[in-house]
Amino acid sequence: MSRFRFYSQVVKIFPLWLFTLTLLIPHLAAAQTQSVAVTVAADAGGAGLPPRFLGLSYEMSMLLPKVGRYYFDPKDQALVNAFQTLGIKSLRVGANAVDDPRIPIPQEKDIDELFDFARAAGVKVIYSFRLKDGDPANSAHLASYIAAHDADVLECFSIGNEPHLYPAKTNESDHSVKTNRPNLHQTYESFYAQWKPEYDAILKALPDAMFDGPSADANFAVHLAKDLFADGHLAMISDHYYFLGSGRAAETNPPATRARFLSNKLHDAYERDYAKVGAVLAAQGVPYRIDEMNSCYNGGAKDSSDTYASTLWALDCIHWWASHHILGMNFHTGESVGRDGKFGPPNYAAFLRQTDGHGFTMRPLAYADLAFTQSAHGQSLGVTVQATNNFNFNAYAYQDKDGSIYVTLINKSYGGQAQSASVSLQLPQGMVSGAWRRMDLVQKDQDVAAKTDVMLGGASVNPQGIWAGQWTAVDGGNSGSQTVQVAPASATILHFSPTK
Repeated sequence: MSRFRFYSQVVKIFPLWLFTLTLLIPHLAAAQTQSVAVTVAADAGGAGLPPRFLGLSYEMSMLLPKVGRYYFDPKDQALVNAFQTLGIKSLRVGANAVDDPRIPIPQEKDIDELFDFARAAGVKVIYSFRLKDGDPANSAHLASYIAAHDADVLECFSIGNEPHLYPAKTNESDHSVKTNRPNLHQTYESFYAQWKPEYDAILKALPDAMFDGPSADANFAVHLAKDLFADGHLAMISDHYYFLGSGRAAETNPPATRARFLSNKLHDAYERDYAKVGAVLAAQGVPYRIDEMNSCYNGGAKDSSDTYASTLWALDCIHWWASHHILGMNFHTGESVGRDGKFGPPNYAAFLRQTDGHGFTMRPLAYADLAFTQSAHGQSLGVTVQATNNFNFNAYAYQDKDGSIYVTLINKSYGGQAQSASVSLQLPQGMVSGAWRRMDLVQKDQDVAAKTDVMLGGASVNPQGIWAGQWTAVDGGNSGSQTVQVAPASATILHFSPTK
C-alpha cells in the first residue's frame, strides 16, 4: 500500500484534527518500542552445558501401575517422543510420595518398567528410597537390584525428600510429634542421624554407589557436602525451589501472580538462593543440582502456572541457572503430585495424558524446555543487556563446538505495558562473516493468560510428542552484528553460523 493511500484511508476513519495531532507527536508511536543493546562476550574458558542439564521430577507413586498400566512404559512411543523432543535427559523419581506411608514402595517389576523406559527415552535416573520410617535393609536390597540390572541408565541414588520439613520428634518413648508446636521441624543433626544408616546400608551392599543428597534446603545441603563429599560417594548436592511461593496464595490474584512470573525482580531471588548454596558448593568443587523445582509449591497455581506466563518465566529461569554453571534442574511434573496434604493433578505440569489415554497434551511449560533445548548448545557466553530498568527483557548466549553462536532474546512485557524490543546485537570480535537464522516462541495472541496455542518455530508439539518447528533465514547482511525486532510476550532464538 502506498503512503498516500494509507494516509487517505486513515483520514476517512479518524477526524482530521486527531490525525494531525498524531503526526505532530511522534513519540506516541515510538513509545511502543524499546531500544535494547545486547553484547555477547567471548568467554573461551567458560564451562560447557552439562549433558543432562534439563530434567523432570516425578512422584515415586508414578512407578506403580494404575488399572494395570504403567506410566513409564517403554512401549509408550508418545511419552518417549515427548522426552526426546523436549530435550529431557534427567529423570528424578521420589518427591512427597517416596516418604508417604500411604504409597507402597515400588518393587522389582515396577523398577524394571521405569528403567526400561529410561533406556528408550535416553535419560538417566535419580532413584529415591524411603527415609521417613524407612527400612535400610530393604533400600540396600533394591539398590543392589537396580545396580545389577540397570547400572547403564542409573545416575545415582537419593534418600528421602525434603527431610528438613519432617516434624521434630519429642524425647517421649513413642516419638510422637509435639502437638503444641506443629511447625517445629527437625535439625540437620537429627536428619543426619536418620539418613546415615540408609546411606551406610546401601554402601555396604554396593561399595561404589553414588548419591544425590539431601533433596532438602540450603542449610542441609551445605552441611551434608561438608560432612560427606570428601568420601567420594556424593555425585551431587541438591535442594528444591518453588520460586513463586504457595500455589493457593498465588491463586487469589492470578493477574498479579502472572506479573510476578514475568518480572526481572525474580533475578534478585535467584541471586540470593545461588549465594546460599550454588556459590558455596562451586567454591568447594561440589556438583550442585536443583533436583526438584517449579513455579509454585502445592501443585502450582491455577491460571498462572498453567499459562503462557509460565513459559516465559521458565525459559528465563532455566537460562539464568544454566549461565551459573550448575549441574542441572528437574521440573516437577506428572499426572499426580503432592499437594495440600494429598495427591492430585498439578497446575504446573509440563504435559498431561489426554483423556482418551492416547498421547499427551503439551502444557505451556513444555515449550520452555523445548526452546531451551534449541538454544543451549556448548558453552555459555557472557551477555550484557542495556535497556531501561523497568523493561523485563533478558538475553543469553551459547557457543557450540562448531563455532556457531545461539542467542536467546526474551521480551516479557505484555498487556497494557507491552512493548516491542528493537535489539541491536553484537557478537564477539572475530565473528565477522556468517549466516543468521531465527526461531520465535510465541502465543498466537500474545496472551500471557492463555493456556493453549503456544508455538516455537511456527509449530506446536502434537499429542504424539512430535514437533515440526523450523528455523527461518534472517536477511540483512552476514556480519557479526544484527538488528532484530522481538515482539511483546515472546522470545527469539538467533543462530549465527560463521563462514568456514
